[in-house]
Amino acid sequence: MDQFKEEMFVQKFIRKNRRERLLYELASKKKRYEGLSRFCHQAEDFLDTKLIVMQGEDLERQNDFQKFIRKHDQQCYILSPDPDLNEAVLPLETAVIRAAMNTDAIVIIGDCFAIVYTEAMKTRGKYLLVNEVK
Repeated sequence: MDQFKEEMFVQKFIRKNRRERLLYELASKKKRYEGLSRFCHQAEDFLDTKLIVMQGEDLERQNDFQKFIRKHDQQCYILSPDPDLNEAVLPLETAVIRAAMNTDAIVIIGDCFAIVYTEAMKTRGKYLLVNEVK
């Protein structure tokens, strides 16, 4: 578990009124899966919408998103209820491919951005959040 990356994600991209509980759940071995699962089903209620710069079910096919991936070629930390992906560190492009192929929720955490895929149901929320220092 990369506590620094998880705390950074929560502090930068999660609404203030949701941070404390989510941090508590992520830090607890007993509550971690429950917290991730709750986030998956209610991601839209957790995310700071002011930081969403791109979204849509077709996110991976959007030209601006593809440009973003090429520009931010870096290792990313993954949060997911899927034990095969949770806490993995992958190159951004690989992480996006894995997230698109997976039906569970996935959060890809980079240095100044997060990409959130909600759980695949009838529709699937996909969000790029950016908190870059200009």
